[in-house]
Amino acid sequence: MSPRHVETEPEPLETLRDGRNRNRALRRERVYATAIRLFVEQGFESTTMEDISERASVARATVFNHFQRKSAFLDEWSARRRRRALDAVRAARLDDHSLKEVLTQYMIELADSSESARDETVALIGSAIRSTDAFGNTYLARELTELVEQAQRSGEVRAEVDAAQAGLIIATSYFAILERWITDPPPFHLREALLGMLDLVFHGLIPPASDSSGRPAAP
Repeated sequence: MSPRHVETEPEPLETLRDGRNRNRALRRERVYATAIRLFVEQGFESTTMEDISERASVARATVFNHFQRKSAFLDEWSARRRRRALDAVRAARLDDHSLKEVLTQYMIELADSSESARDETVALIGSAIRSTDAFGNTYLARELTELVEQAQRSGEVRAEVDAAQAGLIIATSYFAILERWITDPPPFHLREALLGMLDLVFHGLIPPASDSSGRPAAP
């Protein structure tokens, strides 16, 4: 069994879009788009870097210049989804809202990304989970940890909460739900499942303690 690769944050496309590197950015985007189409058509494992270079009409070396290994396409694919989720949070101007509101918008965007491009998600998510330590310190877990830490600084989240553990719990739950969802036909509505997971994280399994009348105690 081949060892898991260390996940690396892909280079943001925006940093390449200056006049001097415009052609490089366009080639990189063509290589990326070609690879994703091939993964959908014939599967991630069955696609080679040679297949990508041939379909994109570029030299094999060009593919490796932009993506040094095939799993780097998975890193880029995941990074773009995370960026869209954060962009959605910023577009909704939720930076100063509650953590639950921020994470709700974040998960809605991740769900919509998967549902609007289900063929891509089915083709790539399994390989993405297997090729990285999806249940370890992923970029998603770190990004969620930062959101929890921000809420801690504002006093919304208890100071004694382990923010890194909270981020990891949400991230691994997301991956587990998504891996179940890609079966055909999808067994549940993805957005509802992700928001249900958030509700469980925020409210827990046990109802609030009841007073002597049997009614839930005031928070």
